[in-house]
Amino acid sequence: MSLTTDQQAGLRQAARATQAGMDALARKDCAALAALLSVGRTHPSATEVGNGTILATIGIDAGNSLLDHIGSDPSMRHVKPLLEQGRLKVGSPVAQGAIRAFATANVITQSQADALCALGVEPDPLTAQDVADALFNPDGTEK
Repeated sequence: MSLTTDQQAGLRQAARATQAGMDALARKDCAALAALLSVGRTHPSATEVGNGTILATIGIDAGNSLLDHIGSDPSMRHVKPLLEQGRLKVGSPVAQGAIRAFATANVITQSQADALCALGVEPDPLTAQDVADALFNPDGTEK
């Protein structure tokens, strides 16, 4: 993956923020740094969900309430068929925003919204080469 200058600067800052990162930097252990800096990194997935996934993820009662809410809301008229067909891309910013809004409106709980939003992200680990490019100059000195 190609990281922007700002992303590389963020990685340098994160690497220096912990003792484990500082130790790995001193050893120039890019594999250890990649493992350390990859914790919690995600990106949107292309996962498509439907009614069954909603029910399985947040339970029958909460899932039915959410699906009933979506079905009765005219602004969600195009969402309902996507859910019925299992084609709603839950990782899209629009879907993620709508799910968070359902929690804010108390249609579902925050933990249920978090569970649904989690379906739309996947790990985005760094490679040792990503780390090397971000933290070290070609001659091996730190950036």
